[in-house]
Amino acid sequence: MPHDHAKRIVEFINRIIESSSLDLRASVLPDGDGFKIDVRGEDVALLLGHNAELLDALEYLGNRLLAQEASEESRITFDSDNYRVRREKELRLMAAHGAEKVRISRVPFSFDPMNPNERRIIHLSLAEDATVKTESRGTGPDRKVTIYPA
Repeated sequence: MPHDHAKRIVEFINRIIESSSLDLRASVLPDGDGFKIDVRGEDVALLLGHNAELLDALEYLGNRLLAQEASEESRITFDSDNYRVRREKELRLMAAHGAEKVRISRVPFSFDPMNPNERRIIHLSLAEDATVKTESRGTGPDRKVTIYPA
């Protein structure tokens, strides 16, 4: 993805943030072959509250704009204070704990509803574990992952 696409996305997101009166600012950071949008400021707690719904909403808007501008299939990630890395570690631990419960009890275990990215992390975390299997059920915001004994 060209840097000018990322720059336009940051400008767009910063206009949204400014109109909300939140003390936040988005900037572009290199991320491997692509870019990541980092959001910082005094109101980071609001950005990351309720399972980072606001951060996810900004990421969704940024990716919608990118889809309109970019000719190739691209995605851009939004983060703040390394929330995504910390959340991924937390989800992997939750997956391991849930799988252990299922192995011991032989009773399926369901997580609370999660967004698609979080469900994907749970599925991938347990994909190589032959003792359990995972399945997503539900629709929209109520979709959740359940771990079953294999």
